[in-house]
Amino acid sequence: MKWTQILVLCLLASSCKTPVKRIMTMPVKQDAKLTLISETTNLSHAESVAYDPNYNRLYVSVQGEQEPGDGGIATIDVEGNIIDNAFTTGLNNPKGIALSGDYIYVSDVTELVEISRETGKVSNRYAVGDEQFLNDVAVDDQGNVYVSDMRSSSIYRLDFDKVFTKWLSSLELENPNGLLAVENDLYIAGWGLPGSENSEGNTQGRLLKLNITNQKIDKVTALPQGNLDGIQVFDDTHFLVSDWRRGTIFKISKLGDVKVFMTSEASVGDILYLRDQKLLALPLNRQNKVQLYKVN
Repeated sequence: MKWTQILVLCLLASSCKTPVKRIMTMPVKQDAKLTLISETTNLSHAESVAYDPNYNRLYVSVQGEQEPGDGGIATIDVEGNIIDNAFTTGLNNPKGIALSGDYIYVSDVTELVEISRETGKVSNRYAVGDEQFLNDVAVDDQGNVYVSDMRSSSIYRLDFDKVFTKWLSSLELENPNGLLAVENDLYIAGWGLPGSENSEGNTQGRLLKLNITNQKIDKVTALPQGNLDGIQVFDDTHFLVSDWRRGTIFKISKLGDVKVFMTSEASVGDILYLRDQKLLALPLNRQNKVQLYKVN
């Protein structure tokens, strides 16, 4: 049999098989001009990055391998070099990080953990008892610490006098993930509620704004945008918001206009942006690394 005949038969045979479903993707136009300056690896399931101006270093929550006590906090410098990959140890599954006074506050599944900024030692743990899946942490101008519970669509608060309570529980919070306090508002990145699923079956959340004084919730984006995670101030009128599942970083105005700022990799978590340094930090959970970009 000639090779041409064999080829024809093979093509005919393959055409009879069940076709393989292929998802066509179009290139996404990015709004930003970025330069990758470092990639810090061996950070086991990095989830969140926060900056400490007192020590000029970055804190990275590392979740470990989902074993009790194998999570912690690592420190790296602003060039991406590891300072101490065991600054804090003994955590279970740490996520969001925020700083207030002498302490780092980190969510750890069902507890808000208070850690010394100087030593990395745990000084206190706070819980009401009904927490389900604590996620991001934010601090307002008064020193109150907020932590989201993504599973119960709630927000807990540690008052400046160290009283920890369930502060607000509402489906309007859309299973809150990321938090960011700006003046008297708490901006919320929603993971999405049942019934908001896209064609792939994943819930979709909005960027929300919550007035801290009266707890009024407004939708910043009229439409759900994705599994929203980290929020950072970009400039006076825009935020950067990450979509964990797709790896997209959105640039969202306070009026709700949405643009794609950049496209990263899936599992980008609680991002960090330092306006004065034009430095963007992306924790990539599944890839066990943190990328630092210069925004040009």
